[in-house]
Amino acid sequence: MVNRVKKVISLQKQSLGMIYEFILALLLIYSLVIDLPDPEGAALDFFIWILFLIDYATRLFLSENKWAFIKQHPLDLIAIIPLDQLFRTARLVRFIRVIRLVALINHRTSMFELFFTKYKIDRAFVYVISLLFISALSMKWIEPEFETYGDALWWAVVTTTTVGYGDLYPETAAGKIVAVVLMIVGIGTIGVITGTVAAMFSNNNSKDLPSELEEIRKKINSYPNISQLDYKHMIEKLEEIQKREARKDNDEQRGTKHQTS
Repeated sequence: MVNRVKKVISLQKQSLGMIYEFILALLLIYSLVIDLPDPEGAALDFFIWILFLIDYATRLFLSENKWAFIKQHPLDLIAIIPLDQLFRTARLVRFIRVIRLVALINHRTSMFELFFTKYKIDRAFVYVISLLFISALSMKWIEPEFETYGDALWWAVVTTTTVGYGDLYPETAAGKIVAVVLMIVGIGTIGVITGTVAAMFSNNNSKDLPSELEEIRKKINSYPNISQLDYKHMIEKLEEIQKREARKDNDEQRGTKHQTS
């Protein structure tokens, strides 16, 4: 009973964390795509910075090795430096927003954690998203036709997905180099996604496991992100299944002996 309560509490915390990071991601994307004038833009940046600061301070306080945590999360540390509050330069503000969004994506929230860990594409996902926002930032600087960051981000997404509407295109040599890089990345990304979807359908077509074993399999697939509570829960489930199978074997043996006698 106690283990079930702990498990429910753990799931509730994961759900709250997922909602929090989803809302924060929406705020960051909104601040990137929409050019808010000051003081509205400054107020939104300050609010996001406060959230990042509280989040970083909390995780640092709860970590056992503080220095190891700092070394393992360099983007998070950069994201809480209030450069955009001290220097309201448009390019610097935009760059800090991109850094914060990449740091947030790198958290690997529970909403995507199992999927990305299972198919080994968590790093690839972070790299592609980071490349999209950073390339859009560079294109906004070097291409005169891209009037807003939203236009540059739209072009980056269209180019990476190899759709190529042609409504926006680079004119400078540097912009064309960025476009070639995005095209190459897009071709590789489509291949990864195709393979992942095929693997998902292949797994779905496999023989269904009992609900208890299916639950254990999902936990194993989430390795290395398995808590001590999850380990204990899996051991208890396996012991229950072992006892049940042993009783079933004994009953079958008794039935066989009864028939032969």
